[in-house]
Amino acid sequence: MRLKVVGITGADKVITIGNDKLLKDLLGVIEVTGDQCKGIRFGYPPQKVDITEENLGRNLEELGLSTGEKVTLISDMPKDVSYSISGKNNSPPVELKGNQVRVDETNNEILQIHEVPDDNSCLFHSISYTKHQKISLTQILREICAQEILSDKAKYNAAILDQSNEDYARWILQKDAWGGGIEIGILSDYLKIAIYVLDLDTLTIGKFNEDKFDDFVIISFNGVHYDAVELLYRQTNVRKTVFNLISEPELCGNVLEKTIELGKKLRSSGYKFNTRKDKIKCNVCKAEFVGEREVARHAESSGHYDFGQV
Repeated sequence: MRLKVVGITGADKVITIGNDKLLKDLLGVIEVTGDQCKGIRFGYPPQKVDITEENLGRNLEELGLSTGEKVTLISDMPKDVSYSISGKNNSPPVELKGNQVRVDETNNEILQIHEVPDDNSCLFHSISYTKHQKISLTQILREICAQEILSDKAKYNAAILDQSNEDYARWILQKDAWGGGIEIGILSDYLKIAIYVLDLDTLTIGKFNEDKFDDFVIISFNGVHYDAVELLYRQTNVRKTVFNLISEPELCGNVLEKTIELGKKLRSSGYKFNTRKDKIKCNVCKAEFVGEREVARHAESSGHYDFGQV
């Protein structure tokens, strides 16, 4: 990670240090001692870490640091800092929401659903959020899919699309057009990131391009709606959505295991919806259908794209 370090005369510099390095390694790189530096402050709202023997042995990611942070070295610790990470975790038990599960025993790491708008662009919202932590790129992602459909007619032919490339490209650009597996595959290749899909019906994780990319994101699908999955670090309110199998294998293993646990919790709360068995209602004309193909045919023939669960 790259950090800008400021605060003690002569120490202002931009440094590069490994994500797995310890706080004591950071002090060594910037050539200050615990006698000179009593703590560090970073993030917004500002987080403070005291220089203690225990904290010196903790890695930077665990403390909440990430690339691009401005780290202020503190020579005299003020008492009015908004949040302090002490040597021991004294967090009281946390009551989790229905869309959250614990990843660690310290109550710091929480895997949770990040809900995106239910407006027929939920797939694109979810991918936009997991890759960039904002949903403002949704329409750009639609345009990427349309361009790929038009440029590779051999791969995306009429048999796969069930219509001409031109018609499909026009359709997917509409804000109320649903996306699915075709779009996930296209965006995975374009963004150079594997996309893992938690299927709430089967409690399995479908993996798009897991053999091509080490980085991956996770989205959930309940049969009619996609949402993003994120890891929340409670102490710092940092939200992690991109994971790397090579640099953080233990974390990835824990997250994927807890993703299934999260799926079970969501299913038990009624979040699951089976499109092959359960009815889907057109919110425009109130007609009811079973199965995605019936819904797609109705949308194509009627121009209605607002559907919901019966």
